[in-house]
Amino acid sequence: MKNPSQENLLGYVLGALDAQEQRDIQQTIDENPEIEEQLIKIKGSLLPLDCLDPPGPQPGLARRTLESVAIWQNSSSLAPTGSTESSLAQSIQAAIESGDSQSNSEPTSPRLRGAISDRLFHPNTWSLPDVLVGTALLAICASILFPVISYTRFQSRITVCDSNLQAFGSGLINYSGANEGRFVAVPRSGQLVSVGYIGPVLKDAGFLEDDSILACPGIANSCPPVHIPTCEQIESAQSVEELNYYLRNSLGHFGFSMGHQVNGRYQPPRVRGSNFRGVSYVFLAGDRPSANMPGRASMNHASRGQNILFEDGRTLYVIGHSYGEDAIFENDYGVVGPGSHFGDNVIAAAHLLPLTE
Repeated sequence: MKNPSQENLLGYVLGALDAQEQRDIQQTIDENPEIEEQLIKIKGSLLPLDCLDPPGPQPGLARRTLESVAIWQNSSSLAPTGSTESSLAQSIQAAIESGDSQSNSEPTSPRLRGAISDRLFHPNTWSLPDVLVGTALLAICASILFPVISYTRFQSRITVCDSNLQAFGSGLINYSGANEGRFVAVPRSGQLVSVGYIGPVLKDAGFLEDDSILACPGIANSCPPVHIPTCEQIESAQSVEELNYYLRNSLGHFGFSMGHQVNGRYQPPRVRGSNFRGVSYVFLAGDRPSANMPGRASMNHASRGQNILFEDGRTLYVIGHSYGEDAIFENDYGVVGPGSHFGDNVIAAAHLLPLTE
């Protein structure tokens, strides 16, 4: 390569040549020192580009490229037989120069407008390969993006549900701290006897800042907003239907522990750990169970798992309907009821009745 072209020298300065071309030009420079002066001039002419912020292609380059391709394809389909490749190249070059002169503004050339409009906006100008390639690209993008978006939304809902459950746990811990480590004592009789009685009590006592804390975003969008009734509303219910409505909504989208039995005597949930902070393996609350699912697993997250709140305020997303060997929604006898011992945890729906003395 005795006399490299200006294009090759420019490519050498910019590092745009392959390894062999770089070596050939370097050898030519070593043999002909005068070529180095040309390189110095090229580098000097490129210095103003270093001041660009951010560096990159000139404005409108992508638009002009698309215009050029559209013109070339339109010209190739309309050009008369015998037209030469050079005439097409001249047309493309003219289009680029026309685009350069107009910067980022819309092209005013009738030929440009006609070519782009005919090619891009009229379906009958798209060839079968164009349609097939476009369809394949859309299918590939959909197959990649849709599962990712779905998974991200699913994880986001789990995170929000977990945050709400932690806020619920904070209210429970604050209440127990103000009541010698005890949670709400379920009445032995009356209309307030239910697992979810603790929800209205926390709300009335100011330990539940907002009803939405007891909501799980994993529930279908058609589900109405959570509204926790007050104790007065439950006590003043005039019909069985009204009472059932209040009881079922007293814990929103969550369930609560049914307590356990010791020597045949019912023991309501209470904090057993030191300083009323609870223990890490006993769970108090979680996503609302479903009677229609195996193991009564919650449907809050499409039956894939549920968030669990432990006695010490810790939360965990559990796959399945058990935590280790302990079923979450059933006791050791396989029924919905108080646990057979302190470590037998059962999370029940708010409207169910725990055993009382």
